Amino acid sequence: MPWMQGYPYYLLMGSVLSLYMGVSSYKHRNTPGRRYLWILMLLVSAIFAATAGEILSLSFQAKLFWKNVQQAPLFLSTIFTYAAIKEYVSRSSEGLDRRLAFFCVPVVLDVVLIFTDSAHHLMRSEVGITTVAGISGIMVEPTVLSMILIAYDQLFGIYAVYLLALSLLNAPKYFFKRNLLLLAGLIIPVISVFFLPLLKISVTGFTAFTYLPPVLAAYLSLFRDPRLSLYPLAKIKIFENMKDGIVLTDRYDSIIDVNKVAETMLSALIGEQASSWEGRSIYHLLEHYGDIASYYRQRVEGQFEVEAPGTMDVCYGVSLIASGRRETGPSGMLIVVSDLSEKKRYERELLYQATVDDLTGLYNRRHFMRLVQKYTIREGAGMALLLFDIDDFKLINDTYGHIAGDQALVDLSGKILAVYKDNGIAGRVGGEEFAVCFFTGSERAALAEAENFRAIMSEHIVQLDGGHSIQLTVSIGIAFTEHSDITFEDLYREADEALYLSKAAGKNRVTLGRKPIIREAIKG
Repeated sequence: MPWMQGYPYYLLMGSVLSLYMGVSSYKHRNTPGRRYLWILMLLVSAIFAATAGEILSLSFQAKLFWKNVQQAPLFLSTIFTYAAIKEYVSRSSEGLDRRLAFFCVPVVLDVVLIFTDSAHHLMRSEVGITTVAGISGIMVEPTVLSMILIAYDQLFGIYAVYLLALSLLNAPKYFFKRNLLLLAGLIIPVISVFFLPLLKISVTGFTAFTYLPPVLAAYLSLFRDPRLSLYPLAKIKIFENMKDGIVLTDRYDSIIDVNKVAETMLSALIGEQASSWEGRSIYHLLEHYGDIASYYRQRVEGQFEVEAPGTMDVCYGVSLIASGRRETGPSGMLIVVSDLSEKKRYERELLYQATVDDLTGLYNRRHFMRLVQKYTIREGAGMALLLFDIDDFKLINDTYGHIAGDQALVDLSGKILAVYKDNGIAGRVGGEEFAVCFFTGSERAALAEAENFRAIMSEHIVQLDGGHSIQLTVSIGIAFTEHSDITFEDLYREADEALYLSKAAGKNRVTLGRKPIIREAIKG
């Protein structure tokens, strides 16, 4: 074969090409997704150079030396292939350096044993020179220990293929093609370990050429494509620094990617801390939230608001987004978790300001009227509206000042809330005028309730700032009805007239008003 005469120089060309790619890629060594590729390219260059040295050497000892030199880059290239793929498809390489150092311990042992094999023969049971197609090289017969270490090393290549193949399931369309190219190149050296013996290809150095396709594919894709070059950076910089939590699941409902914000939010949503969410089933979270689980199970997009258990102010918005086409079968889902706590607090504050009187904590007039209008009279019961008015309130303000008057209003409001918090609706409907609406069985019961409250207040002493004290009394007017068609305005008119009579009759008393006239109600 005439072309075989230049075979060693083809190896040297491969070494120079790999060296060029490794050196030119060195400037990108700190770019996420490319941290280990330049090292892998230099290792492949070393494999080519050492193989050429084995073929070009004339003596057995020289050939054996270069054969031994090949072992370190051969073993390390598989491990660094795993490292490069792991960092490329994962969101972070945190802790990968430590794992690589641990994984390389058997490689160091293997290299040491190979270089000292002549003394113990633990790695090679037979060593000789073989010539195929005019190419001479070292032929070895590995021992069981050597085969175990080779199998250990090849597992990293197989796992790298698995990681890259798994990434195709959720890769965007553009990156799918590039990842597929990487996968096609990476499969060649992995499967060559199994198929070269079957094909009886024993040319020295042929294994080195199987590393060239994945290195070329990686270099052209990850270093020469300007669009793809942003992909790993976006995964690390943007993904990790988002204020929203991002969770990505695969078609099997396992979490395959999650940023740190999401880990915190997921732990809050299930009420327990998890050391890691990656690899866990998303249903560990969704079992606590049936509506979200139902949408997720059907792969239907939706938005939800959920409160973290055991909290009052922590609220999250959960958005489900399909990450693939449903017609091709079950797909993964993108789950975006947003912290809505501040928004909810702001909404609650606005609602409070719109519905609650700032001074007393009771409903304001407008909201009180709205709630009463929605009140539905229960079967067999009536509804009573009580109007309270502090007697001689102007005198309190004139004597002790407006701060004392405010204290009197707050004190009365506290009494009203204590009595009617769970038994009606209470509101401040005027300056010193308060109202309570509640259900009761009869006029007599309503009158007794009002009289009881008046008696409680007549015995109550309000302690003012500065050591002064006053005794409050209230005048009360009652309106009672058993008809659901009575409007709030009708009830209020009758109660107000009854209140006027109580004050005109000497104050500190209760007056029952006339029954409101039934007319067509206009509610809402």
